[in-house]
Amino acid sequence: MISKKLLLLLPIILLALAWVLISRNNLSSDPVNKSLDSFNSTSSRPAHPNLFFDEKTFNEGVTQTAKANKLSSYHISGGIIPHHLFPGFILTDFFNRLTTQDAKIIILIGPNHYEKGNFKVLTSLYAWDTPFGKVEPEESIINKFIKSDAVKVDEEVLPNDHAVAGMMPFIKYYLPNTKVVPLLISGHTTQKEVEVLARNLKNVMNKDTVLVAPVDFSHYLTNAQAKEKDKISLEVLKNFDYRQLFTLSNDYVDSPPAIATLLMVMQMLETTKMDLLFNTNSGELQKDDYIETTSYFSILFH
Repeated sequence: MISKKLLLLLPIILLALAWVLISRNNLSSDPVNKSLDSFNSTSSRPAHPNLFFDEKTFNEGVTQTAKANKLSSYHISGGIIPHHLFPGFILTDFFNRLTTQDAKIIILIGPNHYEKGNFKVLTSLYAWDTPFGKVEPEESIINKFIKSDAVKVDEEVLPNDHAVAGMMPFIKYYLPNTKVVPLLISGHTTQKEVEVLARNLKNVMNKDTVLVAPVDFSHYLTNAQAKEKDKISLEVLKNFDYRQLFTLSNDYVDSPPAIATLLMVMQMLETTKMDLLFNTNSGELQKDDYIETTSYFSILFH
């Protein structure tokens, strides 16, 4: 027989046990700075939800790209593309070109739009859900960056920022076996800090890796104004003019640090030949010269 005293204590014991289990679960699911060691070969990797996908512009882009069937005859080391999903045909064209070299790893570096998180460069160890399946992270590179203190993991910020999250469906559709290293960089990152990051990136680049900067350019101007700003931005890119790049406002580009990182790595790799595939803006695409626009570039480096 269970004593009356033990019966009285039983609810307290059960509550204490429940509290311990809940606490342990919360600790193990902390989204910020989760260690790579928390994922092992037998565990099921968490995945970010698919929050940024425009089925209409995606399908239109796929159809347009299939008809054009433009491929590159050289090896692509890096690229600049929009992260705005409206010009889906620009994104489908870019990732379709990568299919000829069977890129195994894509490093994405985009702007931290909302300046969230507690570090200048943030990354993720989670997979990414897309309508076409999951995109897996490249653990070895991410782990290397974490250990060198080049980045910190934040599983809350990255999935809620379209800069890299919006690229995942395009990657999975065109490069189904490719893994990613997703990076968000703060707009407050200095040129010296970018140089350090670029050296880290250069050390992991090889023939199977492509560095991509999903960055939009001129914002909130008319079609004609955006075109004028884009002329200046393009000259800055062609000249690898970091001094001027870091002075450019949102009228020109939404992430000088992301663009600078890409350019520095391309210089280090000596792959500085540029092919301009597209330069347009949302006003031009909608045939409206007076609405506030976002402008786009698609550029290959080889």
